[in-house]
Amino acid sequence: MRALNRPSRDVTTAHDGSVNPSGWMKEENFLKYAKHFAKHAKPSKDRPLLLLLDNHDSHLSIEVLDYFKDNRVTVLSFPSHCSHKLQPLDRSVYGPLKKYFNTASDNWLASHPGKTLTIYDIPELVKIALPLAATLENIGAGFKVTGISPLNENIFPESEFMGAYVTDRPLPEHTENVVPSTSRLS
Repeated sequence: MRALNRPSRDVTTAHDGSVNPSGWMKEENFLKYAKHFAKHAKPSKDRPLLLLLDNHDSHLSIEVLDYFKDNRVTVLSFPSHCSHKLQPLDRSVYGPLKKYFNTASDNWLASHPGKTLTIYDIPELVKIALPLAATLENIGAGFKVTGISPLNENIFPESEFMGAYVTDRPLPEHTENVVPSTSRLS
């Protein structure tokens, strides 16, 4: 029997049992979060909601999308490799969160000499750091800098849409009538 005041080390359990042992989001876990979101956000016919997400496979399963559709939540997913430009919290909250979390960690270590910071101490540090980073001003700035709200279709200059050098290279000069060598195969 485990002590009542000691956290369980079983990574498969959480308050709702939806933690994945791998640490990665899975479709069945995200469906639980989708239901949690709809329950608390309370979308309705008169108050439909828009949910902005990256396009991780778990976010775009048919079951999740059908659930959101049935519950008046419209899902808009960002294109791959664009979150550094388009995700509001990436642009304005997570940087300050990292700074405040590191400060809280340093303070924790200073006030607990000789102790090791464990995963069980992280919620305490997030409780300190998150309110400092997730301010209305920072959240609003994230939506503004991404052009989401207020809507600014011209937030990014044309140069932002140019292909990367790695993916947009010129074709080699002599590509006609080139037959791949099979000498390595023999």
